[in-house]
Amino acid sequence: MKKLIAIPLLCLMSCFTFGQKVLVFYDVSDKTELNELLETASTKKIGIDTTSNPARFNENTLKNYNAIVFLNTSANRLSFRQAAELQRFIQAGGGFVGNGKAADASYKWLWYENILGGSLAKTQLENPVQLSLITNASIGKTALPPLWKMSDKPLVFNSLPIRCKPVLLDVTGKTWAWYYTTDEGGKLFYTALGCEPSAYKNPDFINHLWSGIEEVSAKTLPDYVRIAGTTLPDEKNFLKIILADNLQKPVALATMRNENVLVVEEEGNVKMYEVQKRKTRLIGKIEVPGLQAIRLDPEFYQNGYIYTFAETAPEGYKIGRMQLVGDTTIAMTDFTSQSTNPLAKNAIYDFERYTRSPYRLPKYFDKKTFRYDNEQGMILETLDEDGNVKNIEPFLTDMRFDFIRDLAFGPDGNLYFLEDNQLKKVDYAEGNRKPIAIASADVLTGNAPLKVKFSSEGSVDFDKNDKISFEWNFDGVNQSTEANPEFTFSKSGTYQVKLKVSDTNGETTETGLEIQVIKPPVKGRKR
Repeated sequence: MKKLIAIPLLCLMSCFTFGQKVLVFYDVSDKTELNELLETASTKKIGIDTTSNPARFNENTLKNYNAIVFLNTSANRLSFRQAAELQRFIQAGGGFVGNGKAADASYKWLWYENILGGSLAKTQLENPVQLSLITNASIGKTALPPLWKMSDKPLVFNSLPIRCKPVLLDVTGKTWAWYYTTDEGGKLFYTALGCEPSAYKNPDFINHLWSGIEEVSAKTLPDYVRIAGTTLPDEKNFLKIILADNLQKPVALATMRNENVLVVEEEGNVKMYEVQKRKTRLIGKIEVPGLQAIRLDPEFYQNGYIYTFAETAPEGYKIGRMQLVGDTTIAMTDFTSQSTNPLAKNAIYDFERYTRSPYRLPKYFDKKTFRYDNEQGMILETLDEDGNVKNIEPFLTDMRFDFIRDLAFGPDGNLYFLEDNQLKKVDYAEGNRKPIAIASADVLTGNAPLKVKFSSEGSVDFDKNDKISFEWNFDGVNQSTEANPEFTFSKSGTYQVKLKVSDTNGETTETGLEIQVIKPPVKGRKR
């Protein structure tokens, strides 16, 4: 008699060639449920891989599957990046099957709640019940009896959207399972059954699960090409940069097309951050109690008008107007008594607007609304065509944001904001950033011989591992590699002094100063 050799089920399955393949995501505490499903897998023409590791939710893994099954486990187990990859899989046309606790009473990810097709009712069953179930639709290839019974403690949902096609109902007409085709073209199947381990001993329920898996498993793999640009950007390519740290309770900002930033403090001081000098200076003072926001006039670069929004009562605001005069003085020219709701403290990112900026935020954030609050920090909202919130997600989970007062996008596609009495910005670069070159001198004009002390203070490279070097050229001949050199101009003339700043990756930036050296007057003879 020949000796029989036991081969593990998953190993045996790998010996066959399957046209479609699914990935089953499960909790390690639910191995009984998993084994019951796998017992029947050998009779199907769909290959199965299993995992309890959320780290497998990445494009390189998911692109190999026609569908994903959440076996009585929720997407709340996924990190934001992993949840974003699940979302991309569905957007690329992948199928999704969930059962039982794949729905959750408290979702981390709003899009996931929406994709399930229904929301949980506030009141849930306390004990298992005996269900008499009616098969309402023929899906998949697995036959189900028209009427079958099982004991379970299924999750209870509110009424379902019209798009959801009922699959199982009870004799009272309550829907317990449904499917629909997503906006992206993939299919979703969810059944509220399978919360109790005993349910998996019911062959009709196992067949029910398989009918859903067969229904949503597309014949082709997800098409990631058509969703190019939706990958969540790598957080290591983002940098939070402090631009000004000498502010006193700043409350509002406005970015300008020359990359300068206008800031108003709580006491009314109006300050200008000048990007070329990387310094902030006081340019005026206004009296606007309760200031909440400022906005540039649509014709600001012609009229210099800046509007202030001051809170006078809950949901009550006054609009004021000030004027920037010659980039040096702020004068209040008008103050209305009109009550209105100020512009919301958020900003919508327009990727195409910043095509010339090398450090703009990536396309992933296009048309997303940036907003903040003291509890959640910086968050993003994605709206549908009717203005309803489709998804809420955090912005840069590895980067902390605390008590932000205002934010706006600059002309460089960077996000500018006020945090911790500082003006900051977030920029993005997949490669090496260029250094910033700033040159100054203690005197710019004087009689020959003119001794000048030069400074590179403010020059910086925002890449953490980059060191910068300096190359000064004073008169086309004499040079220096010191950060803050001195040079004496012995002859009169106009000199274009150049400073080149280089980083360790070979990127360079140049700036310059004009030095006027005057020929001293000729002294007359004494008589």
